[in-house]
Amino acid sequence: MNNKTYWGVIGMGVMGTNLSRNFAKQGIQIALYNRFVRGSEENIALKKSKKYLELNSALTFESLDLFVAALQGPRKILIMLPAGPVVDKIINDLIPLLSKKDILIDGGNSHYKDTEKRSISLSEKGIKFLGIGVSGGEAGALKGPSLMVGGDLKAYQIISKDLVKIAAKDVNGQSCCEYLGSGGAGHYVKMVHNGIEYAEMQLIAEIFEIFLSDADTDFHSIQNLFKSWQNSSSESYLLGISAEILSYKKDSVPYINGILDQASNKGTGAWATASGALIGSPNSLMASALHARLTSSSKSLRKKYSKEYPCMTSNSDTSLPNLKKTYDICRWINHHQGFEMIRQAEDAYKWNINLVKVAQIWSEGCIIKSKLIDQLKLMFQDTNSIMEMNPLKTLVSQGQKEWNDVLIYCIEKGIPTPCISSAWNYFKAITQARSNAYLIQAQRDFFGAHGFELVDQKGDKKIHGPWAGKN
Repeated sequence: MNNKTYWGVIGMGVMGTNLSRNFAKQGIQIALYNRFVRGSEENIALKKSKKYLELNSALTFESLDLFVAALQGPRKILIMLPAGPVVDKIINDLIPLLSKKDILIDGGNSHYKDTEKRSISLSEKGIKFLGIGVSGGEAGALKGPSLMVGGDLKAYQIISKDLVKIAAKDVNGQSCCEYLGSGGAGHYVKMVHNGIEYAEMQLIAEIFEIFLSDADTDFHSIQNLFKSWQNSSSESYLLGISAEILSYKKDSVPYINGILDQASNKGTGAWATASGALIGSPNSLMASALHARLTSSSKSLRKKYSKEYPCMTSNSDTSLPNLKKTYDICRWINHHQGFEMIRQAEDAYKWNINLVKVAQIWSEGCIIKSKLIDQLKLMFQDTNSIMEMNPLKTLVSQGQKEWNDVLIYCIEKGIPTPCISSAWNYFKAITQARSNAYLIQAQRDFFGAHGFELVDQKGDKKIHGPWAGKN
């Protein structure tokens, strides 16, 4: 074929299609591939090219070998498929068709360890590989996503100009696309992003439920409160869409009242929770948000137990406390846990991730963009720990009483607050000079002879208690 191009996109789902449109709008010639499945997936790439004006000049294929042959070397192929075995299959199908120095890019939500394995395997074959975390949903993919890049540095240098073109731009015009490290670094940061996202969504849901517990508060007033918070340091994409969601009605009734209260998840929250435990990084808010979703999915059990265990509430006339300060503090702690997880992973996996770059990537085009991220982008230039930042210290000094009042109010009203409570527990534990862990160390030594260190001990030799040998 004479009409050759350098970029190809595999997978014409919502994200693959919108990213393709984004490339085309930037003047980048592309080839599109979607598999052929008789009766269900036929001429998908061709149909997309006819549907969207900017894709009219794109080359379209259902044959993988013709698709690869249409690309000028070094080929740049972006895979936009669901995480898991399907990605391995398409890579294995591509390998015999590729040449050395060609570049494969996985833009799906793959597990970072899978990305690490693929990176090593393809490198041995002379094929460059990148794992890119893409955030922003379908709108971000089209208008400018947040791109978290990991893998082969030379491959990134080859395609960086094109990625910068399609990526979101912050208020200063700076691209929200950065190279974060080798192997699975990009997908790891995207996974943590999703964990923070889980907790941010759960926090808003908890605040929403607390507001609803007040007899004088309805959906319209909550919407107005959320909108007013949007004009403050609490501003975020998620808070903004929550306010908008509350404005929709069906037959004069809030639309969301008709939505089944079972939250789904696609696995990244579970990956983030497990990964934090793996490297010893406390990520209790994202874990609590995940478990809140898992609990919500047990709808039939919840209905059954709500009858067997009627809610016992206090008869006190406690008024609704100030929720905004509590919300703000919990968000800072959520972000602290997420960024701390990235910092510890950097040491564990020998990456070199710059937290300023991470905040820059998340400042626009992604689901967790907010004024808080804009602040962190500046403050990470002076410290790597959110707990060391003065705005959090000020928030806590001014809002601890309200935080305590919110928790007391929720206990009295019988309102579960997994993320608000997790934030409080973490904060109290991380600011406690002496914890109860010395009893746990004694217990471990008693039943397992694991040993411990003494407060005034010199050296790191393990000591055993006077109970040694009694078992």
